[in-house]
Amino acid sequence: MSFSIYEFPLNEKVRNYLRVEHLFNALHDPDKICKEHTEIQFFRDFFTLLDLIERIDLKTELMRDLNNYLIVLDAWLEFPDVDQRALNHTKNHVWDVINRLKSTTRIGKTLKADKFLMAIRQRFSIPGATCSFDLPKLHYWLNLEDEEKLTDCQRWLNDLVLLEDCVKIALSFIRNRKPLNEENAPNGFYQGIADNKVELIRIEQTKNKGYYPTLSGNKYRYSIRFMRFNTEENQSSSMDETIIFKMAGC
Repeated sequence: MSFSIYEFPLNEKVRNYLRVEHLFNALHDPDKICKEHTEIQFFRDFFTLLDLIERIDLKTELMRDLNNYLIVLDAWLEFPDVDQRALNHTKNHVWDVINRLKSTTRIGKTLKADKFLMAIRQRFSIPGATCSFDLPKLHYWLNLEDEEKLTDCQRWLNDLVLLEDCVKIALSFIRNRKPLNEENAPNGFYQGIADNKVELIRIEQTKNKGYYPTLSGNKYRYSIRFMRFNTEENQSSSMDETIIFKMAGC
């Protein structure tokens, strides 16, 4: 039996973390690079990521979360029978990432000096403006050897490795706060109260059951409603039976 995980952020910070993670996952998809028509999608995702990190102050939030993680790791070291070696390894990795983040002026700043990227970036915001007559320079690049294109893509992504590491650690810390526990939703509805530390609601359900969860609420209280899947617009209806699922308020 296979399962799907749905994640619902309760604040803007975690919402941004998840979006950044989602875009990195897309950019590391090997089908996005060096296959017919897929390089264009690579650039779309890459420029969307740049737009996102330029619009928000991720560095401040990440510094705060990573320092909080260190405090938690120190507390865990006091527990008996804990794997001290593994915890110290994690702690050293977090320290390294924090120090690298401190020395960074602005995430992604060096990419602004890349003349090729900046020459084509603006056009990607215009629908359909990636044709050869709009971007002849891009279409020349698309016809380079695969090895050369892969080298360029990896070089651009390398400038964002620190951001990817930081977000990965921060989300891992948040997700591991609480384990998934079984819950019931009578008539497809569940309501919960969040304390001030809950930032992310994680829901696990069996795949292909014909319904999916939706969440509404804020950092104080939230409600989950399971909806029937229907491809027809505005035809989804809520479930009228008890749904058994797993949930964690992280």
